[in-house]
Amino acid sequence: MGRNVAIKRYRPILGARTLDLFEPVEERRLVVLDLLGTTWIFRASELDYPGDAGVGRRVREAIFVNWEVNERRPVTFVRGRRTYHVDSIVQSWAVEYAWWDPVQHISRRCWRVLTREGGPYDLAFDRLNGRWLLLGIQD
Repeated sequence: MGRNVAIKRYRPILGARTLDLFEPVEERRLVVLDLLGTTWIFRASELDYPGDAGVGRRVREAIFVNWEVNERRPVTFVRGRRTYHVDSIVQSWAVEYAWWDPVQHISRRCWRVLTREGGPYDLAFDRLNGRWLLLGIQD
């Protein structure tokens, strides 16, 4: 089986049944959350290489995000001329870096999202500049 033996043997199981990545939406979310606990899945924004590293790529693009106030989450985002509809939030985290240095200070709230059009995508709201960024794309 080679180097990818763990991936090829992976079967997401909840209780006594195998979960399906494609149907329904709730099971898809559970599979993705389970996959995030494995050793071969990681944030695209944490890649060692700034370009395409085979599993994802870092980007840093300004995007427009439609924010759902009541649910406190992104519901769509626009990249270029294409609108992406967020199906689920896989993970969210905050980044606070060099708060003591006004030049290097970074303060972001980040979301890894799944969309109907692909993904996962890493979105971030830059709290210092008040703008949204697309930080990573996993293929």
